[in-house]
Amino acid sequence: MIKYSQKEMEYISRKNDVMRDLVSHFGHMEKGVSGDVFSSLVMNIIGQMLSNRVAEVLSQRFLHIVGDITPSHILAADIDAIKQCGISKRKAEYIMSLAQEVSEGKYDFSLLENMSDEEVIKYLMQIKGVGRWTAEMIAEFTMGRLDIFSYDDVALQNGIKKAHGFKTLSRQRFEGLRKKYAPYCSVASLYYYALNDER
Repeated sequence: MIKYSQKEMEYISRKNDVMRDLVSHFGHMEKGVSGDVFSSLVMNIIGQMLSNRVAEVLSQRFLHIVGDITPSHILAADIDAIKQCGISKRKAEYIMSLAQEVSEGKYDFSLLENMSDEEVIKYLMQIKGVGRWTAEMIAEFTMGRLDIFSYDDVALQNGIKKAHGFKTLSRQRFEGLRKKYAPYCSVASLYYYALNDER
């Protein structure tokens, strides 16, 4: 969960008129999921490359079979039953592999608290099925890191283009915004996401 205060809102509002207007329009927002890294990883793997609606349906089917998302519960489930939820064979294998490796101690997510943002991202990217975007989303929305700005996030890019009237968004322009909003890029991203979602 991203938690922030008036201080961060005022900081990003001072960076440009566009962000000032977004903060004024949307007010204070908090967005995120539970702070459990393991369950968030599993849900992110399920939802990769799917619409939010389809991901939600598959996630609910998965929860019905597994119950609480823990390594032991997943390892006790049948991989064929997981695939019957509509989850692809590859994703089912990624989930089972993650559960096995966590239960064997290969990954210890309690270590993440003392890592820098980039160290967290690199640690999570060692996991099969977890790319940079997924690792960044975990750092931002599950762990509540305040300085994540994901270039690979299409929704964020679209929100930025919509807010600033950009037809295209170069990496250089994106990095310029990142430097402006640091160390509260995650907070700024909430407002771009909100604008992208607004109809």
